[in-house]
Amino acid sequence: MLEKETLLDSTLAFGAEFVAPVTQDADLQGKFPKSAYDALKQKGYMGLLVPKEYGGLGGGNFEHTQVCYALAQYCATTALCYMMHNTSVAGLCASGSDELKQEFLPKVAKGEIAFALAFSESGSGTHFGEPDITEELSGEDRILNGRKSFVTSAQNADYYLTYTNSCINQGAKNIWLVHKDSNNLLHEENVWNGLGMRGNASKPVQYNGVRVSEHLRVGKEGDGESATGVVLMHFITGLAAVYSGLAKAAYDCALEHTKTRQYTNKTSLSDVELVKIHLADMYAKVQSGIALALDAASSFDKGADDAVVKIFASRINATHNVLDVCTLAMRLGGGKAYSKLLPLERYMRDALASQVMAPSLDVLKVWLGNAITK
Repeated sequence: MLEKETLLDSTLAFGAEFVAPVTQDADLQGKFPKSAYDALKQKGYMGLLVPKEYGGLGGGNFEHTQVCYALAQYCATTALCYMMHNTSVAGLCASGSDELKQEFLPKVAKGEIAFALAFSESGSGTHFGEPDITEELSGEDRILNGRKSFVTSAQNADYYLTYTNSCINQGAKNIWLVHKDSNNLLHEENVWNGLGMRGNASKPVQYNGVRVSEHLRVGKEGDGESATGVVLMHFITGLAAVYSGLAKAAYDCALEHTKTRQYTNKTSLSDVELVKIHLADMYAKVQSGIALALDAASSFDKGADDAVVKIFASRINATHNVLDVCTLAMRLGGGKAYSKLLPLERYMRDALASQVMAPSLDVLKVWLGNAITK
């Protein structure tokens, strides 16, 4: 049974048992880590953010960040897919009607259903706050038309949190829970072939006249932008945690390699002073990444005035750190790293996604700059 007090340690143990075995197939075959995802359901992780009155753990952004950090040390793809579920749950908890929460949250807590985000579109790219997807009224239902460019965990999650333009309030937005098997919902196949994060099952999804019931709207009519704020904060801290965990994995691998790589004179690579300097730099960056991510998440949970700027900064910091750490790790790994005898090459490829995943590094810097200067 999950407990907040021991969450980080228990998740590291969970990752060693259930996540590590799927990592290689997720990368080499571009295969969704289904067994790890199923284990997350069975062990109660899907209910991490579900309030206790609905059967969940009642965790906040802090616990979300801890778990994503721990999982990513074994498989960044698994951590990313899990993170997407949590961000969706956070949105439902914050803005869903009592009826909607009563219908869905107990099932989430039991691991019976999982969520994914359907926000990104080709027309807006990393600025996913401006969707093109449209609605039209049909009795008491809505008909959705448009295309989402990347839906992580597509067809493995049960419902997609779908961001749309309101057909009632001009310029306003809505969020809907759309089942993956809805009529007129089309998943485009063989599109995702990522350099890294290869197993995340990211697919474009077409909404070709998808009908959704009014009660499946998350939040009041036209209030989707407000609900998106909560989703975004968990999304950004979650990514900071994922990439901090990936940096930790790269550091651990490089450290072990340098300590066990021996020369004929019986000295180790780690005995070289310059290597020690590199390892010290990597260690500091790893600690900086997760420390700021956890502090930002805690600030959000406490409603601190500086929570948003810390959250933006945590993702920026984690992105720079993971790229620096993986680059140094590849250098220290030498021929073993480049010949893929060590997993450092995979870590490097996974890390490169940190720059471009919405909101991208450049977009986040603009947001942070605006936030701290206004």
